[in-house]
Amino acid sequence: MIHKQQLGHPTEDIIKGLCEALARNYLNNVGKGKDIKPLIMFQGGVASNIGMRVAFKKYLEEDIIVPEHYDVMGAIRAAILALEDMTKNPHESLFYGWDIPEMSFQTTGFECEGCLNVCEIVEIKKNNELVARWGSRCGKWDLAD
Repeated sequence: MIHKQQLGHPTEDIIKGLCEALARNYLNNVGKGKDIKPLIMFQGGVASNIGMRVAFKKYLEEDIIVPEHYDVMGAIRAAILALEDMTKNPHESLFYGWDIPEMSFQTTGFECEGCLNVCEIVEIKKNNELVARWGSRCGKWDLAD
């Protein structure tokens, strides 16, 4: 991208190229082996990017439908799934509550040199209490359930 800028390519062309590269990357990785048939609906925050819509349309050779509430559809479905799960299998919720904006979250990481894996460990703390950790390949840093 920087090289194209240095060569004097128009910004619009560079952005179009980026959108096309992202669409190709998605289709060649996430969409690999999947038969994507119309009607094709594009949802999530990226659906607001007109360049991405055009790029997907180009490579899928189909119209792309962006629903009115594209940006929150995933969250709505997650809420419906949670409700269904709680209805079928009542249990204590892990929802932190509506006071979550007052909570403090920190993300930290470190590299473990305890074995040949040299794992990159990521930790999430809520109000200085460790609530999640991942990246351990050998299990040394796994949290107990």
